Amino acid sequence: MAWNPGQELFGSRYIIERKLGEGGVGITYLAKNRGGELRVIKTLREQILNHPDWIPDQDKLRHDFRDEALRLALCRHPHVVQVENVFDEGNLPCMAMEYIEGEDLGKLITEKGALPEAEALLYIRQIGEALILVHEKGLLHRDLKPSNIMMRAGKPEAVLIDFGLARQFISGGVLKHTENHTPGYAPPEQYAPIEQRGEYIDVYAFAATLYSLVTGQLPMPAPARLQNFTLQAPKELNGSVSDRVNEAIMKGMALNHRFRPQSVQEWLDLLGASPIPPTQPVISRPNTRPSWECVYIIPGISGTIALSPKGEILASVAGEVIHLFSSTTGEFLYTLTGHYDKVHSVAISSDSQILASGSHDKTIKLWSVTTGKEIRTLTGHSDFVYSVAISRDGQILASGSYDKTIKMWSVTTGREIRTLTGHSDEVNSLAISSNGQILASVSDDKTIKLWSVTTGKEIRTLTGHSESVYSVAISSDGKILASGSWDNTIKLWSVITGKEIRTLSGHSSSVDSIAISSDGQILASGSLDNTIKLWSVTTGREIRTFTGHSNSVISVAISSDGQILASGSWDNTIKLWSVTTGKKIRTLGGWFWGHSDFVDSIAISSDGQILVSGSSDNTIKLWEISTGKEIHSLTHFDRVDSVAFTPNGDGLAAGDVSGNIKIWRRSQLYNNSVNTVNR
Repeated sequence: MAWNPGQELFGSRYIIERKLGEGGVGITYLAKNRGGELRVIKTLREQILNHPDWIPDQDKLRHDFRDEALRLALCRHPHVVQVENVFDEGNLPCMAMEYIEGEDLGKLITEKGALPEAEALLYIRQIGEALILVHEKGLLHRDLKPSNIMMRAGKPEAVLIDFGLARQFISGGVLKHTENHTPGYAPPEQYAPIEQRGEYIDVYAFAATLYSLVTGQLPMPAPARLQNFTLQAPKELNGSVSDRVNEAIMKGMALNHRFRPQSVQEWLDLLGASPIPPTQPVISRPNTRPSWECVYIIPGISGTIALSPKGEILASVAGEVIHLFSSTTGEFLYTLTGHYDKVHSVAISSDSQILASGSHDKTIKLWSVTTGKEIRTLTGHSDFVYSVAISRDGQILASGSYDKTIKMWSVTTGREIRTLTGHSDEVNSLAISSNGQILASVSDDKTIKLWSVTTGKEIRTLTGHSESVYSVAISSDGKILASGSWDNTIKLWSVITGKEIRTLSGHSSSVDSIAISSDGQILASGSLDNTIKLWSVTTGREIRTFTGHSNSVISVAISSDGQILASGSWDNTIKLWSVTTGKKIRTLGGWFWGHSDFVDSIAISSDGQILVSGSSDNTIKLWEISTGKEIHSLTHFDRVDSVAFTPNGDGLAAGDVSGNIKIWRRSQLYNNSVNTVNR
């Protein structure tokens, strides 16, 4: 049954505008999200699910759809259509994707004919960069063709779409795939139900796509070529095609996959250039004046990193392993292996001797920072360990789990001291007060619990939130605890008495991030209602609301002197605000010369002079806060998810999703990186 305009999906997060189209097993709709932005919703056709031939495989269809949607969601790249959500609507699996305004290359060459070689190569290199990431995530696209490459309106940017035929692959493995294909672009092996699978399948289609772009014609289908019909070389159809491009296309379309380049990178090398970052129009930058209002464009998502309290050791999470580096020199120290599933959190003791890691494999591991050796494995949780914290004296380790418990462990012996029970739902986060005496835990059960680190006894339960509690902060003097909840409120509590001091109401959607100024007087909150609010911790009064973001605010930070507030949003910008006046100060970057993707992580140096931003456009950008000028753009191999300054502000560490860390020194921030560590 088709969805009609006005139909609400996923708890009214999306509202259907109209049907866009349908294919063999899928159907797509145009919808709007809560922010009023257009999205494409894709799901399975009910006619297929209920067809007698498919009924025995209904569960597999749903599972395959969700699996590929989740894999695509991991392929965050400027030239890959972005998945915003994966959800179920009734018995139908769905994914919500960005809506790309513009036209596809198939339509472009149909209306205007062959593209100039230079223009075609620009788009091919952009999509090539995207394909390399897709293959790294274990996916074959299997339907590359001009009509599946969209051009963003008004920009020379190509985006790969329609992953309906995408399938997981193991290079060289013999797998059974559906026999769907597009004649002219599909290689011979895609016509076989059981065949070896590798990147070379997409290489053929990619080369065939370039064939069409430079000739304006559909390549001869592979079955006809197997019957000894000859494929005309591109240069025979368009004499302006260079010899190098002509040869690369013909090699990429070799009928025997063994004679093709075995990877997209190998084929791109034949074209004479590696993939390049998306090209933006070149414009002169205006003079930056203090009167500018707004922020900069930034994005992100990547590996988790943590610095030791003294700042000399960097720990980086890369899936199932942790890597240790010297944050002073960038020297690789150790790779810590032993977990067999994703590591969610790491913590380093105050003396920088012990590292603790919590994993999806339900264990905590203790490691020697000095030798890199595993000291011991702590077992006992029955679900994955989401957060770990070490007391200031280095004696006690706390772990919070989705099994609804917190466990206290002896760091010295590895023995479980006790299990803290009381939460009735997943434990989302832990925080230990600066004096090391109080442990705070927040949970989906809508409560915050305070525990004695020394005895493990529950001191009290703080109740009052009506939805899950996700964010928590304790003031530097250890007296005030702030909690942010999906019930749209922040609550301030006395750590000493456990009493609710007051509720800060005013946000119209969930509070995703909170920060307390170093003097403990000001609290900032960022919300999915697109605003930031500034509150007096002493009186609880709302000082002001900062408006200007066009989407959810997911991160807030206050400079150490309490004068500057930075906010990062899903609208791809960071805004700088004056805490004193509430005015927007300036824009760091701009539409054409800032970041080109979502904001994920920001940090302000301890001296308040530099702001660093990590982005999904694979870059870190450094900004001079006083002038708003971009100091330098530091390039990563993949989207940057996390950034951190050393305590003295002279060093910077950043991690990206491909497992690369870069270490930078302040003396060289204006030039280039000190060391690049490729995991």
